[in-house]
Amino acid sequence: MTITELYNQLADKDFQNPMTGNLFFPAYMYVYDPTEEYQIQKEILYIKERLHRPDNYLNVLVLDIFQELLTFLQQERFGKVSKYDFYLEQEPLKSDKVALFLKQDANSTAFFEWLHQRIQKHFRESVDAEVAYVFMMGFGAIFPYLRASKFMNNFEKYIQKYKIILFYPGEVKENYNLFKLLNDENLYRAIHLINQ
Repeated sequence: MTITELYNQLADKDFQNPMTGNLFFPAYMYVYDPTEEYQIQKEILYIKERLHRPDNYLNVLVLDIFQELLTFLQQERFGKVSKYDFYLEQEPLKSDKVALFLKQDANSTAFFEWLHQRIQKHFRESVDAEVAYVFMMGFGAIFPYLRASKFMNNFEKYIQKYKIILFYPGEVKENYNLFKLLNDENLYRAIHLINQ
């Protein structure tokens, strides 16, 4: 599916209903070639703008999961400093331990709950459009701390009244392969948009 086809899918009135989809689960995967990362990022913002125009007027929130983790860590405290600052200070001395703690934070209930509240706050403050999408990108940058499969397994209970589109840099063969190299667990609940 090309980016143009993705836009047409998202602009389709039938697709916009949050209750349409496989097993009524509103999560989708858009898989793209990792070499096109920067182009895809530009296209995501362009799609957002087009969907928000008066002929569609859809509410689209674009989130970079890696940047969201960094913001979360800047707000979490570790003694008198943020976890973000603490990890930066400790990384040159204890890189293995920092990597372990980052993985724990990225997979924590606290992070998923924080992300859920972030999304809900956006939609509460944007009352001018009924149909909502969340575009989630940055899964290449957040690896190895959080895999797309782990994100979906832990975040699916929060998805309500919007559709989430995960932008995944890799390929799908038998399983999802991040960067076309690293085998990821299969995302059985997310619908692969190329099949739509």
